[in-house]
Amino acid sequence: MTPAAFLKLIHVTCAFVSFAGFALRGYWMAVGNPLLQHRVAKVLPHVIDTLLLGSALSLLMVLQLSPLTQPWLSAKIIALLVYIGLGMVALRFGRSKRTRVSAWLLALLTAGYMVSVAYSKSPLGFLQLMHP
Repeated sequence: MTPAAFLKLIHVTCAFVSFAGFALRGYWMAVGNPLLQHRVAKVLPHVIDTLLLGSALSLLMVLQLSPLTQPWLSAKIIALLVYIGLGMVALRFGRSKRTRVSAWLLALLTAGYMVSVAYSKSPLGFLQLMHP
């Protein structure tokens, strides 16, 4: 296995675990499950997201890619910032349950967009299905 393939495997695995964990924590928030307050539920996402970011940066270096020259990478980074913002509203700063659940659902949609951009290597991702 090449270093790039190994890093991609780590990145994709961490992305899946991160998104699945976010989906679970959002569900716990929506139903009021006390597991959301468990120490593991608060610490583990940071560990996984650190590995995710580290593998992404390593991949950029190994593959000599720049978000400034790859529009799909720029789109993915912008979507990541939106995802993080929505996640913060969903799990921390939303004032009402309706706001938190709405932000959670929009964050999940944004995560789907990021995956579709990564898969298609197009900044449109799944949005290209709506383009004639």
